[in-house]
Amino acid sequence: MLAELFEWASLEARESQPRPEPFALPELIYDAVEKHRLKAENEGVSICLSLSPDTPLAYGDIGMTERVLDNLLDNAIQHTPAKGTIAVTTSTEDDSVTVSITDSGPGIMSDHLAQIFDPFFRGDQAEKSIHHGGLGLAIAKRIMDLQNGAISAANVAAGSGSIFCFQLPLNRA
Repeated sequence: MLAELFEWASLEARESQPRPEPFALPELIYDAVEKHRLKAENEGVSICLSLSPDTPLAYGDIGMTERVLDNLLDNAIQHTPAKGTIAVTTSTEDDSVTVSITDSGPGIMSDHLAQIFDPFFRGDQAEKSIHHGGLGLAIAKRIMDLQNGAISAANVAAGSGSIFCFQLPLNRA
């Protein structure tokens, strides 16, 4: 919790600035998923990848983008019940690449969606975890803002999972 607080303060004070460069987003996603796979398997959750090998290079800070992926994957594992699935996909539009992480958990309470990226917002997890400070998604949003990207959250359908998407600009070089 303390590490998240320091990270949040550093991002807010603009002490941590992105160092953007062109990079292969599918490779970073694959590495992040492999890092989380054992935890997912221990929870009885499977992770499925659908990454286009011809995805153009993204333009962003690799370390910061990995931090966003780690947060979203960790949250998806935490909120997906045993025998559930997490799907990670990429898609490309005119000037950006989108990463979508969809889980088969209970979804997000509709009245929480507007606040999900607010600092210290913990929703219905307040009693469940004293180690969770409610900063992970706020950090992810701040990182995406600093990289001229975007992040969003929605429910797949009532009571059947959530989807988190983030976008990064494509490399224009």
